[in-house]
Amino acid sequence: MNLLAIETATETCSVALSVDGEVLERYQHAPRQHAELLLPWIEQLLSEAGLGFAALDAIAFSRGPGSFTSLRIGIGVVQGLAWASDRPVIPVSSLAATAQTAVREGVDTALVALDARMNEVFTGVFEVNHNGIMTPVSAEQVCPPEHVRAPDTAKACGIGNGFDRYDALSELSTQLSGIRTDIWPKASSVLALAQEWLKSNEPLSAELAQPVYLRDDVAKKERDQ
Repeated sequence: MNLLAIETATETCSVALSVDGEVLERYQHAPRQHAELLLPWIEQLLSEAGLGFAALDAIAFSRGPGSFTSLRIGIGVVQGLAWASDRPVIPVSSLAATAQTAVREGVDTALVALDARMNEVFTGVFEVNHNGIMTPVSAEQVCPPEHVRAPDTAKACGIGNGFDRYDALSELSTQLSGIRTDIWPKASSVLALAQEWLKSNEPLSAELAQPVYLRDDVAKKERDQ
């Protein structure tokens, strides 16, 4: 199966291509550069693999939660490519993708907290399953950092830039096995989660490539535009 993945939910930007199990990826910490990087990277990866868009089985994408602007950019690209090439799409949680990236660092249980601005964080708890895939054990939410609670397990690791930016989260360090503020969602992690998703779901049509903000006021603002 040939899958393309796009991840733009945070300050980082990445694109990954899986061709018969081999993964090619571009990744960069690039605030406000998502629009400049995405299409050239996609063209580079497809060229390296010797593929055209018609050879793709689906396009996976990070659906959020995350930055309103960068999500709009990424999902706009996904929709455009999916419509133009008549390819289906696969939505993946950006929090799950962050947790999945942590698996490479030996993390089994992740308390993910990404800075949501407005003195809030996007957060969720994930545990790795027997296939090496992070699965949610709590509902994703947006909340003040002081409302975040550590999981009831000593092996949980705090993941995400929220721990670097809010003192209330850093104070959880005594209840966690460690804190990694340098782990971000990656397109290669989106690929892994998309492949797992396909085991029990069918990919979606392009118009269903929609963001998940978690904030009702942001979603309402977009509908009203």
